Amino acid sequence: MAKGFTPQEETLYYRTADAVMAQLATANEASELLDVVREAFARFDRAYDSAPAAARAAVACRAGCGTCCHHDVAVQAHEVFIAAEHIQRHFSPEELEAVIARAAAHRAAYLASRNQPDRVLPRTPCVLLREGSCSIYEGRPEICRAYHSNNLDGCIANLAAGYDRVDVKIEGLRGRMFAVMLAIDQAVEAAGFDDRAYDFGTALHEALTNSLCLVRWARRESAFPDSFLERED
Repeated sequence: MAKGFTPQEETLYYRTADAVMAQLATANEASELLDVVREAFARFDRAYDSAPAAARAAVACRAGCGTCCHHDVAVQAHEVFIAAEHIQRHFSPEELEAVIARAAAHRAAYLASRNQPDRVLPRTPCVLLREGSCSIYEGRPEICRAYHSNNLDGCIANLAAGYDRVDVKIEGLRGRMFAVMLAIDQAVEAAGFDDRAYDFGTALHEALTNSLCLVRWARRESAFPDSFLERED
């Protein structure tokens, strides 16, 4: 596991990883495997609720603040499929069509940028951002669950600058949330599943339009093409 965790955060990490690995070992079908990971996402809420009161009181995040939703997000395949499944279950046909169109535009821009390594991608909103809020909140990726800020103005300044000028980290909370995230990802990796980091919007478009990527993931193969991988700037 990563360095820098407190003893309490290490305990949280190992408890989470052991539980997820044990549950994955009993699942076979793709739907069962995703159910295990989806249920593990509830551990983010428990980690948050058990954080020190002062840390929770410092959280500046509020509904309608979509600042962090303008950053590139790298995710693993299981996160993409959980998001796609949420969309397919809860969106109307018109909403689904609109999301696919936005994701297609994002995908085209992202793939074009891979052929131009020096090209700086604009800070465009996530394709799932709706009126400043996440439209798949219950199915959102892990980093979106783990990240919290103590300073809204700092987030805005960081977005404008293109890098973290202001430290918005909340001591006593960030480590707990990242311990859960790392534990889930490493449990999935230990079970033999795709552990590569993909661009979220690009992979989401593929998941919504090509069911074979889920089949590949369930077979413990690479779910998406290499061109979908996170850019190494």
